[in-house]
Amino acid sequence: MSIALFTLLAVAAFPPAPTHVDIALPTGDHHGIYLTEAEHQAAKKRYGDSPWATTIGDSLKKTADQYVRAELDIPRAGGQWSHWYTCKKEGGRLNAETPTRHVCQSCGEVYSGFPYDEVYVTFRHSYWLRGIESLGMAYAVEPKPEYAAKVREILLDYASFYETLPLHDYKGKESAKGARLYAQTLDESVSLCSLIFGYDLVYDAACFSPDDHATIADKLLRPMVATILRYKAGKSNWQSWHNGAIAATGFLLRDPAMVDFAINDPKHGFLYQMNASVLPSGMWYEGAPSYHWYALKAHVYLLEAAERSGVDLYALPVVHALFDGPTQPLFPDMTYPAINDSSRSSIRGASLYYEIAYRRYADPNYLALREPRTSPYALLWGKDAPEGSDAPKLELTTSNDKEGGLAILRDTARDAALFFNYNPEKGGHTHAAKLDLILYANGDERIVDPGRLSYGNPLHGGWYTQTLAHNTVVVDQKTQARASGVYNTFAVGENASLVRASLDSAYESVSMTRSIVFHDGVIVDQFQCRSEGEHSYDLPLHVNGTVGDLGTGTPVSLGEDNGYQHLKDLLRLDVAPSEFPIDTGKGTSLHVTFLETSEVFFGEGRAQPATHYIPMVLRRQQGKDATFTTVIQLLNDGDVPQKITAPTESNPGVSIGDRVVSFEADRIVLQVGDTPLLEG
Repeated sequence: MSIALFTLLAVAAFPPAPTHVDIALPTGDHHGIYLTEAEHQAAKKRYGDSPWATTIGDSLKKTADQYVRAELDIPRAGGQWSHWYTCKKEGGRLNAETPTRHVCQSCGEVYSGFPYDEVYVTFRHSYWLRGIESLGMAYAVEPKPEYAAKVREILLDYASFYETLPLHDYKGKESAKGARLYAQTLDESVSLCSLIFGYDLVYDAACFSPDDHATIADKLLRPMVATILRYKAGKSNWQSWHNGAIAATGFLLRDPAMVDFAINDPKHGFLYQMNASVLPSGMWYEGAPSYHWYALKAHVYLLEAAERSGVDLYALPVVHALFDGPTQPLFPDMTYPAINDSSRSSIRGASLYYEIAYRRYADPNYLALREPRTSPYALLWGKDAPEGSDAPKLELTTSNDKEGGLAILRDTARDAALFFNYNPEKGGHTHAAKLDLILYANGDERIVDPGRLSYGNPLHGGWYTQTLAHNTVVVDQKTQARASGVYNTFAVGENASLVRASLDSAYESVSMTRSIVFHDGVIVDQFQCRSEGEHSYDLPLHVNGTVGDLGTGTPVSLGEDNGYQHLKDLLRLDVAPSEFPIDTGKGTSLHVTFLETSEVFFGEGRAQPATHYIPMVLRRQQGKDATFTTVIQLLNDGDVPQKITAPTESNPGVSIGDRVVSFEADRIVLQVGDTPLLEG
């Protein structure tokens, strides 16, 4: 059995969240905001009865035992932004050989001093504060006194000096975004969420006295919240983490003002965010799958604490949609593309969220998505499916999310998916690459987006966010200005789909339109640029595969900025190819045809990791207008590419075998033989 959760994401609708909910906090003794007594007993039984749960619990106890044995080496200093911790030459991660010696794992370059030594401090704070969560979860499995005692030791140590640390930001200066333990209120919030989670699970342990709890509350928790409240971040994942941390602390301390702010504040609270930041598709507004999960994790800390305190926000349809949204923008192998500020990742890595979703909504669609059951949430909060339950296979459908600016055209018979990103400008984590293409075919990503690096690395801004690093047009070798793509049309038929979007404000006086048809193993892509002035138009194609022989060329450099400086082994081809194969391995290939005359360059651009380069074919046209028409055929071993005929005055369509694709000013038409198949 298979079930499609969405067909056209743009029509997925849910009522808005309320702007205010009443909050009546429990009174009396500590009640457990992350694990009730009934849940605690169920988790211990699950640990003893289910092999998968035993594996999780044993892993938690092993980690907790390591914390118990570890010497408490909490730095009495503020940390720095972890994105600084990267090699400036090759983009690789650093390894801390000592607190003051940091070595690139790729090239061996050694770094020391600011900010690298301070990032090491960040890592130690994260180790200890997130360790509280690990110790607390282990205590829930087996309440060893030494687990709770270690949490007490860590918390009281932080309480002894937290308020003495200066406020500082990622530049080492005081600012509203700065914090004390970390260089950002964001990171202070992330660790506070972990801290509250673990503290809650050991709160009633015998080692804690009333004075201990008062000291922790007055010298650590409330001051951390005060630090975070200095910066109001509104519509952002930062504020999601702020809200999660403030709400969790408020529920633990029974502080109604904290909880009310985190949930009900009209410009920053959780309810405001649900109405302002969640698209009709259920996806988080920032246009990057990684940030959907990042924000959702913050929401979970708030949602779980709220539900056990009598505020059931899971009942809101928009919250349910947050779990459904990520089930569609996937490649056939269940991975997300490295789109905008995202890395390539698998939905399997999000199984913990579908443990929560199944527990809250009992939707059988979530059963397969929570596998493999390796998350501690599965042990603590897991819900057993009814005996004999069938976990439906997730069906990935052709879709168009107009609000999110992402169309996904699928050829299910070939397990292929083409992502067309015309993303509206909604947040800081989108790249300057509107009207961009990404293609999954023949078992992997084939037309590739570069993803991201650590934001503090010069290569991130120098290459990864530049228009040239993507598969869209660059005008006059300049990166696109911040702009929003505009949806024009989208249509779906039998094994066929089409889409068109435009962009008029990325370059002054230049309008651009991209139109795509995907039918039965063939992609026809036309990119049109129009202007009243003369321009240079470059359209790169970044490829995962082996490009066939393109002939000879002359080494050339195209510039020293906007990403062009990072191209490697660049040649201007002596004869511009009109077609060539891309070998994708195991007897499969892509056959690429260019229909217009262009100057063609061939070289390599950076991918993931930053030391890895992949082939790039770049076409250049010059003049007032430019049109790039590309036909890509998906071939298996033994397939012969179909004959392609370029448009003429008498036959304005692109002919591929017996099909004709016509890109008209107000519509796109796909015809097979004498039969119109699709129009939009």
